[in-house]
Amino acid sequence: MSDRENKSDDDEIFSMVLADEQTSNQRKATRYIRDDITISIRKSSLLNLSKRIPVILLDISSKGAAVECEKRLKIKNKVILEMIFQDEHQFIIPAKIVHQIKDKNRYGLKFDKVNDGLGDYILSSQNDLIFK
Repeated sequence: MSDRENKSDDDEIFSMVLADEQTSNQRKATRYIRDDITISIRKSSLLNLSKRIPVILLDISSKGAAVECEKRLKIKNKVILEMIFQDEHQFIIPAKIVHQIKDKNRYGLKFDKVNDGLGDYILSSQNDLIFK
């Protein structure tokens, strides 16, 4: 087999590896893993009187978050994400449920807009830097 044929095979394998990596991590922002943030969601409504649903934060970025909760949620529903840090700093962010892990109550939330203030605060308030 010539070098030219080997290069073609190598290029094909490299392309498959890249495609696989891109599908496994589609988020374009750094995700932070935090266990010091109290977080809840509520359904987005005009009156904002809906009940808070406690959730477990799996990871978060300036563009969205991954959460887990006991209650079943529907994809495409709009929600309000409420976060309270240990120092009582709060963020209230409108988001949409865009992903669910099958057979589990784990969800991907996409913020209505990039929240640079949240991203900056997450980084500045983090004691142990853990990136995913």
